[in-house]
Amino acid sequence: WAIDDDQIHPTRAMAIGGRFNWDDQGQTPNTMFAVAEYPNGQSVMFNVRNVNHKGYERQVYNEYYLEDGSKITGEGTYTIHRPGKVPEKLNLDKGKVTSGGNWGAFIAAVRAGDPNMANGTAMEAHRGCVVGHLMNNSYRLGSQLPFNAKAGRFGDNKDASKHFLELHEVTSGGAGVPEDKASYTVGPWLTFDPQTERFTGEKADAANALLKDPNNKGF
Repeated sequence: WAIDDDQIHPTRAMAIGGRFNWDDQGQTPNTMFAVAEYPNGQSVMFNVRNVNHKGYERQVYNEYYLEDGSKITGEGTYTIHRPGKVPEKLNLDKGKVTSGGNWGAFIAAVRAGDPNMANGTAMEAHRGCVVGHLMNNSYRLGSQLPFNAKAGRFGDNKDASKHFLELHEVTSGGAGVPEDKASYTVGPWLTFDPQTERFTGEKADAANALLKDPNNKGF
């Protein structure tokens, strides 16, 4: 991701979504939009749409928004869209892929007793996972609101509103989820202290309870 290296964790996160059209006992959302905000003003936005429907288009896609107004899009191969110019393919060097990927490198490191053989450290992996956990914790603390475009609550974050509305239109128009006859789970904005790795402010107690399961007796 393109977050600056000195940005350890987000300071705020929220999520909205639901499990639509599947009549089952699952709890994981099949439709979700989430946003995390960092101290320097950068944001990570994530969405998933996993309700098959007529005309459904499978898409794994990344978008990087740059300070000069440019946007880089793609997955595997990337295109840069500069303001007022024709989109241009980017020629990027292929990254080194270890045999067996990250999992294979980890197993090889364990067998050899050499942590340096792994593709990353436990702390690096932790830092990469926290943003997803914060988003998910917001969703787990969410309340039910009618399924409509007004359910998203992003304050003055216009980019977040735009991306949520795009997902909502796919879910409503494509997947056929009826307006106001289904419900979104709308998570609260959670505030997080990157240094202590604890939630603060509204809903802090409930959110902190989700950070770690109780230890088993004797450990």
